[in-house]
Amino acid sequence: MKLTKNWKPQFLVLLLHLTCIKSTWGYKVPAVNIELLANGFRVSIPDERDVKSVAFNVNRNRNFTGFEQGEFSAQVRESQNGRWQHDFVRSVIRAHDILYIWTNVQHGALIYRSPGQPQEVCQLSGEHLPAECTYSGESTAYQQPESTTENGITKVLPNDVRSHCQQTSITIVSPAPEKPICKGELVFEDNFDSLNDSCWLHEVRAPLDSTDAEFVLYDGKARVHNAQLIVEPRLWSSYRPDLHITNAHLDLSDRCTGTHNRQKECMLLTSGPLIMPPVVVPRLSTRESFGFKYGRIEIRAKLPKADWIIPLLLLEPLIESYGQTGYESGQLRIAMARGNDQLRLPHGKLIDGRTLYGGAVLSTEASQREDFMVQKRHSAHFGDDFHIYSLEWSNNSLRFSVDGQDYGELLKGFADSDLNASWRRGGEMAPFDRMFYISLGISVGGFGDFVDKLRTSNYEKPWMNKHPQAKLHFWQSQDHWLPTWKQPRLLIDYVRVYAL
Repeated sequence: MKLTKNWKPQFLVLLLHLTCIKSTWGYKVPAVNIELLANGFRVSIPDERDVKSVAFNVNRNRNFTGFEQGEFSAQVRESQNGRWQHDFVRSVIRAHDILYIWTNVQHGALIYRSPGQPQEVCQLSGEHLPAECTYSGESTAYQQPESTTENGITKVLPNDVRSHCQQTSITIVSPAPEKPICKGELVFEDNFDSLNDSCWLHEVRAPLDSTDAEFVLYDGKARVHNAQLIVEPRLWSSYRPDLHITNAHLDLSDRCTGTHNRQKECMLLTSGPLIMPPVVVPRLSTRESFGFKYGRIEIRAKLPKADWIIPLLLLEPLIESYGQTGYESGQLRIAMARGNDQLRLPHGKLIDGRTLYGGAVLSTEASQREDFMVQKRHSAHFGDDFHIYSLEWSNNSLRFSVDGQDYGELLKGFADSDLNASWRRGGEMAPFDRMFYISLGISVGGFGDFVDKLRTSNYEKPWMNKHPQAKLHFWQSQDHWLPTWKQPRLLIDYVRVYAL
């Protein structure tokens, strides 16, 4: 090799490059150890020479789509007793939780990022495992849990006040009881004598910017009056009169409950045709307190009666086992009726508030929204009165009823639709073979529930799906839809779940 006058700087650059490669080969991010504490959990990795700092990112029950910030995140700049560690305190960890984690390590002058293996809570070591982890699931005949009601929520009584159970159930609930559940047992009930904050988590987030995003911000609290839960929407102008809808910046990060993409769910910024959500509405769920697999859920409710409003009476996946986008892990609608008093498809079919739907949501596309739904036409708008909406979810079917009358059934075999190949690795009811939680709220507009060119009694749907200015066009047309919002509230009398 012929050396030039500048051989020394070139050689030094090459030597530095080789040193970096050697360093890359010489260090590997170790597996993260997770230890449950009395009031949270600890994450740690062993200290090694030249490690300068470590950052941990943890999600509960949702895998990471990239190296984004986790539901729990912390930067550690000093090791302790030979380990880099951080304690996430005041963090509720449940028996059914799966913890996903990735680690960011500065080793020398280089940064290493490594995703870890998901860890099931009940497989962790330590003396602070949730009590439910000790339940083996074995059962024969056993004593049926008697129940009492505290703040409107049914609680299982201790063993010494249990009566005999004749038949066991296929229903699984979380938190789990000490022994299996009896068939027909009431496993959850809220009569809304008051609003139980320990049961219902109020969402604070914007819908993800996707092909299904509704025109709302989820914020505020539902209220209880006369033993009824009231979920009421309000306009942006009454939510933040100090911020103009077309020119504002809103940071929700201190209160935000978003877990998929906090940058989009917790930070809102107007830009060009992008405006703030025209409507703000409460949305609440049992995500942190109660989940179940298989059972019969009943909700007595009076649905909204107002243009472009959709009631959300849902079951949503507790752990998104089959994917995190496009309803890959499924959503179950216990009942849904569009709030419009009159609404027609382009060819004339009526799909207004007199048509009730129940079923599975497995796609973001409005044209495919009803592929896995059953429906019932009624003489009156479902917002005119209270009705009892029920979903019986078993290990081989979904059965829907209103006021005790069945109106449709969906049988197992969703994997045969080829919408998601990962369903084939699940059970026969996949993706509905996992734990789900209860979600209540209201949706307004958006792309998933309203196809284009719908017609009310006197005007056409004022936005085109997937148009960059869809939200703006909806807001600009409020002279058409706002006068119809004389009864925009969702009223719920009770929610009950029975074991099958």
